[in-house]
Amino acid sequence: MPILPPTSFLLDGQRYDFAHPEREGPVNEVKSWEMGHYPKVLAQVPLKAGGTVAVYAEAKYWNGTQISVNWYDDDKDSLTAWLPKESVRPVTESEWDIDEYNRCPEWLRGVQWGKRLPGFLSQ
Repeated sequence: MPILPPTSFLLDGQRYDFAHPEREGPVNEVKSWEMGHYPKVLAQVPLKAGGTVAVYAEAKYWNGTQISVNWYDDDKDSLTAWLPKESVRPVTESEWDIDEYNRCPEWLRGVQWGKRLPGFLSQ
């Protein structure tokens, strides 16, 4: 029996059913960013009911028209979708830091951020 990828995810306490777009075009046109150096992005993921939801993700692969993004939901499930390039934009380290802060349990924030405000990174 095949194991199918998840088509729903929990984000900020809300369940979303997403359209799970697949890659278009030949596989030999797919390129990859270097492992461990994946760009951090904000992706607009299409929902089955219409509309989109924004997720902070890492871009892993791309082809001429799409970018493959990978993100984790509140349950720590890994999700992947191929999205049109127009639906993905890079984020700054500060934006990423603020999202991590918001998703971190409150009791752990002091360990990760100490007295530093989220988004204010030392140079």
